[in-house]
Amino acid sequence: MEVPTLKLFAMLLLGLATCGSVVHAEELFNIDGKTYSEKDLTPAQQQQVYESNMQNFEQIKAIVDGIIFDNHVTEESKKQNKSRDEVEAKILNVKEPSDRAVKSWYEANKTRIPPSYKFDDVKGEIAKIVKQEEMRKRRDDVIAKIKKDRKFVLNLAKPTAPLIDVKTDGFPAKGQDGAKVTIIEFADYQCPHCKVAAESLKKVTEKFKGKVRLVFMDYPINPSGISRAVAEASHCALEQGKFWDFHYKAFDSQSTLDKDSPAKLAREIKLDEQKFKACLDAAKGKSMVEKAHSEGERIGVSGTPYLLINGRRYMGAHTPEAISKEVETALK
Repeated sequence: MEVPTLKLFAMLLLGLATCGSVVHAEELFNIDGKTYSEKDLTPAQQQQVYESNMQNFEQIKAIVDGIIFDNHVTEESKKQNKSRDEVEAKILNVKEPSDRAVKSWYEANKTRIPPSYKFDDVKGEIAKIVKQEEMRKRRDDVIAKIKKDRKFVLNLAKPTAPLIDVKTDGFPAKGQDGAKVTIIEFADYQCPHCKVAAESLKKVTEKFKGKVRLVFMDYPINPSGISRAVAEASHCALEQGKFWDFHYKAFDSQSTLDKDSPAKLAREIKLDEQKFKACLDAAKGKSMVEKAHSEGERIGVSGTPYLLINGRRYMGAHTPEAISKEVETALK
C-alpha cells in the first residue's frame, strides 16, 4: 500500500485536531443557562485546561515529526532501491558510546539510581540508554533539516498559558525589583529534576543579569519529610541574608540529604547557630513553607519543578538554552 503523502497526512491530522481535540474556544460549557469560559475558572482550573491542551499539542507535534521521518525513509528507500529497514538503520547508525560518555551519564543521573547499584552494576544498561539518546538526537536532526529545507509550517496554534498572579511577598528573590522578566520556581530539594532546574536557572540569571528576577517558593512533596525540613531551614538562612548559599548547597548535597542536613548546611555556610536555632524554634520557616504550599495549590502546581515566566506556566525543557530562549522572547 502506498504511504500517504506528508501533506495529506498533515491535513487530516490537523483537521481532526481543530475539531475538538484541543480546547481553544473562549466558551467552555453551559450549565443552568450560564456560559462558562476560562476566565470564570479558578487559577488551578485554568492551569489544568492549559496543561491538557499543551500535552495534546506536544503529542500532535510528535506525530507530525513521525510522519515527516517516515515519509523521508520511504522516499530514500525508493531512491536507493533498498528496504525501509536498511535505510532507517543507516540514518540512525551511531557509534557505541564511549566509557567516558557512559560514566558522564551516570554521574549526571546518580540521584535517580538506587544507592545500592554501583556503576559497574548498571553501566551496560546505561550504555543502551546513551545509545538510544544519540539515535533519538540523530532522528531529531534529520527532521529539523527536512523542516528547514522544505519550508515546514505547523498549522496548529500553540496554546497560550493563562496569566496567573502569584503572591510572592516575603519569599527569597534574586535580581532587581522591576526587572522585565520574573521567573517563579516551585521546587522540592529532593527532586532530581528540581536540581537540574536550579542549576539552569542560576546560569540564566547570571546571563540576563539586571533583566531577570528569580523568586523561589518551596513545594516539598517528597514523603521523607527531609525536603520539608531543609525548606523550613532555608528561610532561617534567608533571615541571615544567606538564602542562596544555603539553597545551592542543599541542591549540591541532594544525594546525601538527611534529617541532620539543615544544621550541617547552616554550619557549612557559617550561619549564626544561635539565631538559626531560634528561628527554627519559632517555626518561621514552617509558616513560610505552608504559605508557599497553599499558594501552589491555589494556582494549580501539579508537580516539581514548576516554573512560571512573567505569570505564565513554562512547560519546556529545564536546560539553560531552553529557558534562555523563553526569556529572550519575554524580553522582546
